[in-house]
Amino acid sequence: MNTRTFFDRVRALVERVFFWFPGRNKVNEQGSEQGPDTKDDHDLILSVTSPKKIPSFRQMRYASRFLNKNEQRAAVIAFLLFLISSCAAMGFFIKQHTESVPVSGGSLTEALIGEPKHVNPLDAPANDVDRDLTSLVFSGLFRMNGMEPVPDLAEKYTWSDDGKTLTVTIRSDAYFHNGDAVIADDVQFTIDSIQDPVRTSPLAPRFRGVKAIATDDHTIQFILDNPDVSFLAALTVGILPVTKWQEIPAANARLADLNLKPIGSGPFKFKSFKRDSRGLIRSYTLERNEGYYGNKPYIEKLVFQFYPDRKQAEDALKADLVDSLSFVSISEPQKNGTSRWRDVRLELPQVTVAFFNLKDSTMSDKRLRQALDGVIDRQEIVAAWQGRSVEISEPYPFATVSSVIVTLEEGRKLLEATDWILPEGAGVRVLKSATSTELNLTIITSNQIELVAVAEALKRRWSLLGVKITIESLAPEELLRRASRERNAQIILTNVLFGPEQDMFPFWWSGQAADRGLNISGLSDRDVDNALKATRSATSTQGLEDARKELSSVIKRSVPAAFLVRPTASYFVTKKVKGVSSRLVISQPSDRFRDLTNWYIKTGLSWKTADDE
Repeated sequence: MNTRTFFDRVRALVERVFFWFPGRNKVNEQGSEQGPDTKDDHDLILSVTSPKKIPSFRQMRYASRFLNKNEQRAAVIAFLLFLISSCAAMGFFIKQHTESVPVSGGSLTEALIGEPKHVNPLDAPANDVDRDLTSLVFSGLFRMNGMEPVPDLAEKYTWSDDGKTLTVTIRSDAYFHNGDAVIADDVQFTIDSIQDPVRTSPLAPRFRGVKAIATDDHTIQFILDNPDVSFLAALTVGILPVTKWQEIPAANARLADLNLKPIGSGPFKFKSFKRDSRGLIRSYTLERNEGYYGNKPYIEKLVFQFYPDRKQAEDALKADLVDSLSFVSISEPQKNGTSRWRDVRLELPQVTVAFFNLKDSTMSDKRLRQALDGVIDRQEIVAAWQGRSVEISEPYPFATVSSVIVTLEEGRKLLEATDWILPEGAGVRVLKSATSTELNLTIITSNQIELVAVAEALKRRWSLLGVKITIESLAPEELLRRASRERNAQIILTNVLFGPEQDMFPFWWSGQAADRGLNISGLSDRDVDNALKATRSATSTQGLEDARKELSSVIKRSVPAAFLVRPTASYFVTKKVKGVSSRLVISQPSDRFRDLTNWYIKTGLSWKTADDE
């Protein structure tokens, strides 16, 4: 119960207002009288006689009453300068202690030539578009880093002492796009499907003599008939989910919806595609796989636009309808410049070769072939490629250049030792026994602009030896037919693209010199055949390197071809995309996406760490 009287409340109010009289005439608990507290009086006096040096914001409202106009103007300017300097200092601080970093977001549209048919790893090698899409949707036990296979789905691997058994442990954090874990049964099913003759996979020859056995959920063994140190490159093939494919008969596999709506374990997953009124697929969209086990891509969406030919694709690039296009003609940079695009150089295991037909009566003379090969000025060939190539002199694309240069005079002497003579005052050599027969050689090549330019460079050089050269440029299909079936051409100038294993068997094994074989020169040499076998039976990296050197040596000994240059391809990517390397060594065209997880479009600010500073 409140016993305070009305007068007590009035007294308390007065004491609060006149605070310099607190507790006046109060009596303490012992009943003694307490005197006035002088502390508040002292504070009150100081507040008047010693004001604060910095006026409060309430006091600043009255500044205009004490400052004239000039002083007011100076004060405003000083205040603005203070704000500007503060902002600049803050900006400098932020700049010094933050950095621009990639962030997720954005989309990239790429032009492709053709149309997707079977977006699955078993059939993809037959179609460049399928191969490109498959490389992003699927992942294999290994992936190619340049020309070397490195683990991808594989966590670790070991070879047996005899080199015939490979044991691979699969990482436990890998999942397919539908959420199923990637296990050894998926790998075994994929290899078994490749080997199934009903499936007719183009990869079947690479897995001949290989048995895949799943020993547990995360361990797969490969048992080989013979040691093969290059086998890891074959295991870059994408892995299929057994739960989705096991119910589909092999004979009907190419008709399955999964061929166009694939499920893999790669960094991107299928989202949608669009058809036109004729049923042709015009665009195909992939989106980032949020559950990817590796470094997740920054780019959220990839859109592929399909064009029937390269000209339409290049026109789309020039019109900024697409953001990227690979294998652009080397003339495009000169015609259009690269202000809007980044010109990425793609270095592939590809060589430009002038094959000599050893079955031709004229070309069968080794001295003629030595003269032709020896006098070639490879710098002229590089110039024909407008500088976008590297000199070579070996069958292997990335081997060290070690050609034997023959001067023009030495080349002429080599030809003087043959049946071809150069009459005085003449420009073309003739046969000794029939002076009306001129030394006239024909080069057949593709109608590709660059190869025609190379043929012209060879013609100029060889004409200095007294050789008359005729050039025929053909469609690629016609060139292949003439070179592998009719085999009536004397010199076949073409580009040869090897696979990741750089296997020379198709081009130099004697068994390929017959009809439809790819041994274009027709070389049949037992030493070459033995050297080829040695490259496949090597059990170590060093052993493989030694075998390749020996193979190169025995091939060059017969002078079946002139190895000219390793051309580089152009991959144009819009400059809005960052993180793109200016040069990529890749084992196949689809590997241009190898570091796509590092590409980004959007950026944000992040505070620097102590290590960064």
